[in-house]
Amino acid sequence: MGERFDAIVIGSGLGGSSAAAHLAAVGQRVLLLERYSVLGGSSHVFRRQGKWEFDCGVHYVGDCGPGGQVPTLMRGLGLDDRIEWLPLDPSGFDTIIGPGLELRTPVGWDNYLANLLATFPGEERGLRRFVSVIRKLGESVDRSRTPASNLGFAKAMAAAGTAAPFAMTPYISLLVACGLKPATIMALSVQCGALASTPLSVTTAMQAGFFGNYVGGGAYYPKGGGQMLVAGFAEVIRGHGGTIRTNAKVERILLENGKVSGVELAGGERITAPVVVSGADIIRTYTDLVGLRNLPFAQLQRVKRWRMSHPLINGFFGIDLDLSTAPNSNYFAIPTWDDAGSLWSLQRLSSAVVGGRGHADGAAWAREFAKRQPMFVQSSSRRDPSNRRAAPDGHATVEVQTITPYDPKLWGFGGYDVATGEYRADRTYREVKKIVLDAMLERMEQAFPGSSSKVRWSELATPATQERFVGNSGGAPFGLAMGPSQSGPFRPGVRTPIPGLFTVGTSTRWGPGTEGAMLSGQHAAGAILGRDLARETHEGAVLADPSRLTPWGSDFDPLAFSRGYGSKDHTVDEDAQAAPMLG
Repeated sequence: MGERFDAIVIGSGLGGSSAAAHLAAVGQRVLLLERYSVLGGSSHVFRRQGKWEFDCGVHYVGDCGPGGQVPTLMRGLGLDDRIEWLPLDPSGFDTIIGPGLELRTPVGWDNYLANLLATFPGEERGLRRFVSVIRKLGESVDRSRTPASNLGFAKAMAAAGTAAPFAMTPYISLLVACGLKPATIMALSVQCGALASTPLSVTTAMQAGFFGNYVGGGAYYPKGGGQMLVAGFAEVIRGHGGTIRTNAKVERILLENGKVSGVELAGGERITAPVVVSGADIIRTYTDLVGLRNLPFAQLQRVKRWRMSHPLINGFFGIDLDLSTAPNSNYFAIPTWDDAGSLWSLQRLSSAVVGGRGHADGAAWAREFAKRQPMFVQSSSRRDPSNRRAAPDGHATVEVQTITPYDPKLWGFGGYDVATGEYRADRTYREVKKIVLDAMLERMEQAFPGSSSKVRWSELATPATQERFVGNSGGAPFGLAMGPSQSGPFRPGVRTPIPGLFTVGTSTRWGPGTEGAMLSGQHAAGAILGRDLARETHEGAVLADPSRLTPWGSDFDPLAFSRGYGSKDHTVDEDAQAAPMLG
């Protein structure tokens, strides 16, 4: 047995890093273990050719103004003077575009309703009802406090009043109940992709939470890029005596008499601790790290029923085009209205294109996908023009993202051991990637005219990429699907039936995305300590000792700061940072 700790945290994604930082800040002896060479999990950045920097997972964060949930969390860790939040355009942080359509999603419910009424004349009654329900549900939920208990959910539903009956129904049910036209339904559905969902699967409450967070609280991006967040957590951990190790893959969680006793790493090293916090994929936490044979019967059945959300694929483009004067907005690009003729045609889009049903040939599916699938387009370099690492002067980085089926046969990696990377040479895999990447270029052109002919670097991360490097079941970085049986009080909390084991991340009750992951870490630390850390920080407590944090200079590089822990080599090979996005 090796060194003993108070708590071991598996995975340096935002949930794990947040948990480790909160535990270290209050004096716990913490060990954070990361399987890859860079901290951050799905949220880390990577670089190419020494001049392009791409953000894998942090695209925008809601409610980051004064007194917002995330700034409050950061203040409690002594990081409020290190993480600066840059607002996206309040008149349209999201813009939904399609042939003949431009709908901007602004900050403020009255502004949002006004834009909807101007864009879809003749549907006033339905749109007013839609906004009323979404607003009541969105405002009834305190993102930090409500998910902590079943009582919190009950109080939120009581506060939602007449909107409550829609909460646990699929989002599509609200859109249909409002009597909206199919094209309007399609336009109001594309933002479900921000939750790795479709309107047929995500609950109305989850989608209302998205709108409540952004329409109600504004949209922001961290200055310096998404890597700043995990770098901040790492600073707190190091400054308060915690230990961080990269390239440290956990093979299993050790149990003694049914209780957690530590972990075993690849290679056989054992590390003891009475508490383990798993920020790893929640299904693999139970199936691979704990082992199904060690689960109580009820938990075993629950794990077997769980289903993951859709995989997210990401296209990354470095372009020779100045976007500094473009609107500081995300775009949801709809390529055609052919699927908006009826509710039935919208259902077919979801089934055949997003679900992959009815396709035996990967290339045939990819061509349909390329022609019909809406996509999310955003530019990290536009959000933060001061980040000189993002792109050379007069250039920009653009990320294009969308949901896809997880079907190894369609993608061309069926039959391969994904961990080896051998699938990357498969002919079908390469052909499908090329078709999908070309479609992403078309969506990027919709958002930023002239950009598709100015590409200087491009690559695509597929579901196999996510599974290979981050360990996400089914390539799903947003964790468990957000359907009625896996939302709200039916979603896992941070406690587990195994004494000493806690879980954090996007599969927990705090939901997907940057904010939900970080809040889950805060609540897991509180559960371990028997303290309400969320309440303490909201009341002004600073858990960390800011004097123990090292100053960050104007040239601080969060990526360099986030790699090489546990090894003597702490240098930066910029191109090596991008390895997770290869293949």
